[in-house]
Formats: sequence, C-alpha cells, structure tokens
Amino acid sequence: MARSTFELDVRGYLGVQEQLALLSLPPQLRRRLLNNVTKRVRSMSRQRIREQRNVDGSAFAPRKGSAKGKKKMEAGLGKLLMVTRVNADEAELGWRNTLTRWVASQQHNGVSERRTAAQMRRWNKVPAGLAATEKQAKRLRRLGFKVRQEGKKSLTRPTVAWIQEHVNYAKAGLLIRILDNEQTESTGAQSWDITLPKRQFLGAGTERDTSLLVNQVLQQILNSPR
Repeated sequence: MARSTFELDVRGYLGVQEQLALLSLPPQLRRRLLNNVTKRVRSMSRQRIREQRNVDGSAFAPRKGSAKGKKKMEAGLGKLLMVTRVNADEAELGWRNTLTRWVASQQHNGVSERRTAAQMRRWNKVPAGLAATEKQAKRLRRLGFKVRQEGKKSLTRPTVAWIQEHVNYAKAGLLIRILDNEQTESTGAQSWDITLPKRQFLGAGTERDTSLLVNQVLQQILNSPR
C-alpha cells in the first residue's frame, strides 16, 4: 500500500538500556511518550509545508502554469494532519478521512495516470462540514469544471450550491490542482493525463533523526516527576 501515514513503534529506535527503561514505565507513560513524539513529528511536517520542503530538505517540485506564486502547496493536508491512533505500544500520524489519506498518498508518492470526465462525475453527497468551500466552488466553475447532471444530456457547468452539495473539501482541492495545473489547454477535454510530482513532507527525517527524537522525549519523561 502506498504510504500516507507515519507509523511509530519506538522500540526500534532505542538501545538496550533505553528499552529496559521504557518497559519499566506504566502504560499511560508509554502512551504519553508515543503521543508526544508523534505530535512533534506533526509539527515538523507542518513546518516543512510552510517552508515548502521535502523530508530530505529539497524544495517541493513547483506548480505548473498559472498556479505559480499562489497558496502554499499541501497546506490543506497539513491542517488536517492528526494523531489517528495511539496506545502504549504504537502510534500513527495521518488523516482520518479515507479520501484525504488517498490524496496524501498521491502527493507523497507522486502519480502519473489518466482521468476521464466520467470518473469526475461519480460523486456522492458529502456530510455537512466536509463540503467544498464557496471559494473552491467558484474557482472550479472558473476553471471550467463540468458534470452531467440528472435530466440533462450534455455536460454542464454546475452551480456553486451543487458543487458544495456533491464535492467535498479534499476532492475539490485535488480537482483544482488538476484543472489548474495539469489539464490540457482544452477545458472541454473528456480525459486528462495527470502527473503529480512527489512532495514528501510527512515524517521525522532520517532513521537517525527519528531515533534522536524518540530518545530525547524518553529522557524527558524519565526525568519528569511521576
């Protein structure tokens, strides 16, 4: 499965003495360790988004065409990034929403594929609070987004209200990137070749970086009042 989460089992980053110290801690303190480390990784990942840099320190691949100089890439994913699972043995940093995890995976691993207008029209109504914003809906309309609505024979440009009812926030963001950055010149095209470069902001860095972070937080917990 393509990576879209940061999973952490701290035992792999500790020496023998540190592992013994970890095992001496009660479950609630081991959980605190994992929670603290994972939240620090979240902060580091969000910082990379602000700096528009990958885990290895290189700059994000630039946008194409008219999107240059606009909103920072991956900002929406950074805001939704959270600790999705944590217990006394392991933790996971990622996204609760399945679609958002898919979008994150596309961005992390890069993708080259063909999408069709028919695929774009396969929407389900989205729950309140997860819908595309009015600004996104208006942007999609300006970019020529079209669907085949019930009772109509040809593709039409949907209203702002329709888009907000049928397109969620994450998918709207992906569509905007596709239509604005990757689409061919003809806005009436029925298929698009999409190439998204890797933009890898999620993680603590190298194995050594992760090990140093885990050991630092462990020492803080061992030296703190119980």
